[in-house]
Amino acid sequence: MDNKNIDIKKTIDDLRQINNPLVFLFKLISYIDEIDDINLSIILRIFLKYHTNVAINYNLKKIFFNELNNKFLSWTVLDDFYKLMHKKTSLIIILKKWYDVYNNKDFWKLSLNQQIDFLSNIKIYFLSLFDCSKGGMPLHYKVGSLLKSKNVNKDIIINDLIERLIKILKLFGSKLFQTLAIPLLTVSDFTKLTDENIIKYLVVIYDKFNELLNQTIKLFDSYNLIYLQLNNLFNPLIININSISIDSDTEADDIKLFTSF
Repeated sequence: MDNKNIDIKKTIDDLRQINNPLVFLFKLISYIDEIDDINLSIILRIFLKYHTNVAINYNLKKIFFNELNNKFLSWTVLDDFYKLMHKKTSLIIILKKWYDVYNNKDFWKLSLNQQIDFLSNIKIYFLSLFDCSKGGMPLHYKVGSLLKSKNVNKDIIINDLIERLIKILKLFGSKLFQTLAIPLLTVSDFTKLTDENIIKYLVVIYDKFNELLNQTIKLFDSYNLIYLQLNNLFNPLIININSISIDSDTEADDIKLFTSF
């Protein structure tokens, strides 16, 4: 086989139409010494794009293990593919947990980038309900001081808190409250709480939902990054394989809150 640069468009058309991808792989091995590393890496990238399931079901690193000793780019393509797919699978498992507890049909109809923007806006709105979307002291610290003051009408404070809590419940839904083990109180139950327990209740809601939002945004950002890296890997027009080399552990390891769902 001639080692001149391959016709990428023709190769895409040919590989996309393969009926027996495994047969193609073994034929490729028989010609592998005649193909230079750059061309082989491009062929592998196109193959992975259109025959991803075959690559998942049959570990190509094992199939090509003895064939790629002197082909660094081609080996890197396969190595990065399996690392990325492992990360993607791990993140999908966590995303499924989020899907199960977040009942917002409109959210799940959005594109991935729109979902990330949506979550960022939710975080800003949530923090605004605690008077700290632009920094500053969260609401519960202020409420603690106000409840101790004799110059403030406690009923006004309580009614204001109830309105905020109702908005938070509508924002996240009761299922997320239950998942985070946050008690769902009726208005009557809330008004009967002591000042100390009111503060504790606000702190629990703030801490748990703030952490949930941080973790969720990180989850979606990580999934988006994997999507972009796979797209880069599958695109033979981007030749710089090293730019998407994946060496770190899965981002899912850092998204700890969801493991308890």
